Amino acid sequence: MERILHWLIRHWAFSATALLLACGALGYSLAAPAPPREIRIATGTAPDSAYTLAAEAYAQRLQATGFRVRRLATQGSVDNLALLRAREVDVALVQGGIADPVRDQGLESLGAVFAEPVWAFLRGESGARRLADLRGRRVAIGPQGSGTRVLALAMLAANDIGANDIDALPLAGAAAAEALAAGGADAAILVSARATGSIATLLGAGPALHLLDFADHADAYGVQLPFLSAVRLPRGGLSLAADVPDRPYTLLAPVASVVAHEDIHPQVVSLLVGIMQEVHRPRTLFAAEGAFPNALAQDLPMNADAERYFARGRTVLQRWLPFWVAVWVERLVFVLLPVLGLALPLIRFGPALYAWQMETRVWRHYETLRRIEAEAERGPEARAALQERLEALDGRVARLALPVTYRRHVFALRRDIAYVRAQLAPESVPRIEDA
Repeated sequence: MERILHWLIRHWAFSATALLLACGALGYSLAAPAPPREIRIATGTAPDSAYTLAAEAYAQRLQATGFRVRRLATQGSVDNLALLRAREVDVALVQGGIADPVRDQGLESLGAVFAEPVWAFLRGESGARRLADLRGRRVAIGPQGSGTRVLALAMLAANDIGANDIDALPLAGAAAAEALAAGGADAAILVSARATGSIATLLGAGPALHLLDFADHADAYGVQLPFLSAVRLPRGGLSLAADVPDRPYTLLAPVASVVAHEDIHPQVVSLLVGIMQEVHRPRTLFAAEGAFPNALAQDLPMNADAERYFARGRTVLQRWLPFWVAVWVERLVFVLLPVLGLALPLIRFGPALYAWQMETRVWRHYETLRRIEAEAERGPEARAALQERLEALDGRVARLALPVTYRRHVFALRRDIAYVRAQLAPESVPRIEDA
């Protein structure tokens, strides 16, 4: 081990380079891999749905950053969760109250992005005034795989109405509105963040249809279904000119969240949360400016990187550099940190080690010179052999290739060799022993 250490010190430049390369390799192996170039996003089927519009807004911004984006149309939140579990998509919007932490283990929320009010429309002639009156009625609750269907059944169950207690129609959106207007359904439960399209049509349908106001039972629903919160639809909120609606309503709403796998790349998380803030920060009908996105209570655990982003914002590099440049610089810094940690002491002690190495090339010959001198003191018999060894030593020392700064050590050694040579000469005066 001592010989190895001695060799390493003697060849410190080579050793230092090898150590720096090893530290760089270690840093590279520990650094997070580069983000994937393709991201798969689940979208809705209706082109004007909040999920489709939000997913498209994310996709366009990701593409502008340099990602390839693949869009997969789905029926809604239930399908989205299934695709996430199967790793067929990387990012999807999921309605509040749909995800299950046990069943959906390994999935995490990147933040809540908007409220999705429940719009329960009832036909006036049916005599129904609240959800508890819908037993035995024809109710449009959305297709299989949609979050609307799951939420509608949960709200009906809170009123002691099971799935078999109604005639469940797998209709949503425009199809549900048409069935309700034509008398093919007694009620329709829709979930939409946007009060346009079929929602606006039903609100303007006149006295034949009425929107259910949850003001009297909002707190009770919140106890039964904690993922629901009350939101307010103001009078004239859809149209001041037409006074639609003609009075304020209290609606119940889950919150939609962006969900991804727990191993999603941290820099993709930062980029996505920044995009979510850009898309969802403006004021909407049901939220003040800046209310979304947020990291409030979710069905699934919050992603740690998303939570840090909400608390601190973008990193300095991501704030001032294009995304892929920031990615490259951050990975480079991670690789260079261990290298710099080792390079600084090497730079500090390098000159001393170098001087020691140069001087050692001379000093190691003093041991040979000492042995020759010691053997010369035993008698004149072996002086001829010792002179040959001394001349060989002098030749080796003379051939030493050293920088000019260290040549003085060679001259000093050769003077000492000359002194011993004089002692070996036949006519030399015997040495006076030290006291």
